[in-house]
Amino acid sequence: MNTTWALPDRPLSVKEIDAEAKKFEFNILVGLKQWLRAADTLLRQGNMYAREGNASQAYLLLLRYSTLILDHLPKHPEAKTLDGKRAVKHLAAGLGKVFETLEHLKPQIKDAHDEWVKIHVNQPDGSTKLEGERSPYEIQAARDPALSWNPKVRAKLLDAGEHQDLAVDLARREIRRRDAARKATRQAGISEEEEQARRGAGLWDDWDAPAPRDEMGAARDDGDDIRRNMDAARRTLDQTERAARPPSSGGSYPSRPSSYSTYDRRSSYQYPSISRSSVPQYPPPINDPHSGRHPRPPHPPPRPAKEPSSQPSYEPHSAPPRPNKEPVDSFGSAHEASPTIGQPRPLELPPKSMDRKERYTFRPAAYLENGTPIRPVFLPDRLRHEFLTIASQNTRKGLEMCGILCGTSVNNALFISTLIIPKQTCTTDTCETDNEEEVIEFCMREDLMVFGWIHTHPTQTCFMSSRDLHTQSGYQVMMPESIAIVCAPRSDPSYGIFRLTNPPGLDHILHCTQSSTFHQHSINGLYTDAKHPGGHVYHSNQLDFHIEDLRQPSRI
Repeated sequence: MNTTWALPDRPLSVKEIDAEAKKFEFNILVGLKQWLRAADTLLRQGNMYAREGNASQAYLLLLRYSTLILDHLPKHPEAKTLDGKRAVKHLAAGLGKVFETLEHLKPQIKDAHDEWVKIHVNQPDGSTKLEGERSPYEIQAARDPALSWNPKVRAKLLDAGEHQDLAVDLARREIRRRDAARKATRQAGISEEEEQARRGAGLWDDWDAPAPRDEMGAARDDGDDIRRNMDAARRTLDQTERAARPPSSGGSYPSRPSSYSTYDRRSSYQYPSISRSSVPQYPPPINDPHSGRHPRPPHPPPRPAKEPSSQPSYEPHSAPPRPNKEPVDSFGSAHEASPTIGQPRPLELPPKSMDRKERYTFRPAAYLENGTPIRPVFLPDRLRHEFLTIASQNTRKGLEMCGILCGTSVNNALFISTLIIPKQTCTTDTCETDNEEEVIEFCMREDLMVFGWIHTHPTQTCFMSSRDLHTQSGYQVMMPESIAIVCAPRSDPSYGIFRLTNPPGLDHILHCTQSSTFHQHSINGLYTDAKHPGGHVYHSNQLDFHIEDLRQPSRI
């Protein structure tokens, strides 16, 4: 069944978004490095939503980013150290550009709100219905800036579960378009360092402006994108010659390092065949659609140890009545097949004139126990099998292994497109990453966001140990969609996809002060199944992905 959903009746005001942006708990028990990664994620997401024309969600995320840096990070105990002070000062130095973007977005939000009020001044306001008369979806959506109505960027809501083929198709097109754009800048003679510096300085305002679309809403072919971006790159180069240091003389660009494998099906533009499943129950439908966009990320917390803990709660999550809202944010982007090295996403202003063509937004796939909406996550079906192949040698020795799940966001849906195998120290019940900085650098270079992690239990069953729970909390603290995949090849079931409950799981783990590697927690139901149906994770057997093995010797 093809289903679309109308957006909420009334867009949020600046004041309402301001209140939502400040609804998060800053916990000093979470390490400063994890908060710095969370800040990076907020910035990337805000930048991405601005490029997509979603002013309300961009404003929320960038305001939350500013609040975190100005009001909270300086109070963290680790911010008193020399390295901590330097890191926080570095982030604070870039806030001027963030404030500039916030001021750019604010009038758009106000105009959308005022126009809605003007249009509906003499009409019954559906949003004034009593709470008991509104569906769970209406209650949730009315507080979600990502779904706010905007007269300049018309959008329809789609159910990702009912449009999985479209979701993956849009992601592939957008990833390919961005790869072509990056390739074009290098062909124009712009070095990787210069490209990052210019974008960081805000000199390429239209870098990720919406791609021109034909009558069917499809992006122009890659050749047009390349030519257009090459021209833009050359113009920018001429205009900013005096302000920036000269680019590198070479016209070539570095290729992506060799990797384990890349699953690329460009030759046959097939749609994914994914099992249909039901999502939380919402109100009746309206119509159908087509179109897409995206950004990229930071990195994960160190991977510690393990021991049997409480079993997961498998209760399905239909949308509960919505209490306080938490960040609808995350970490995300990657490449479908291009071997070019990606770039980080410094803050950019949204396009000066928005395309008034209708666009599409995927609505939340599930809700946390507190009512916070979480976006759909698409996971390549083959990724788990490839990871187990890489980990097989460790598995035979009874040693664990872990990997990091990275990807991109397109139209309010998340797509895992890269599996990083970091340098790590593995034991029979622990595996810890040894090179967090290298993981961060790779994610910045490839403009990826982190969506979670995957690890093996070679001799144990499929569950989340106390140490797994603490590791997961670092991923989920600012990105509720983050997942943990556990592979137990000698057990049945042999794998699971989990997230912390919220409440009680995330809050309980974040406030846990036990220092022993393995310990018991005082409550049950700390984590739950994240697979669809009931959860927000969908499998796709045609979603491309890349494996980056950082354990290999340097290939520079």
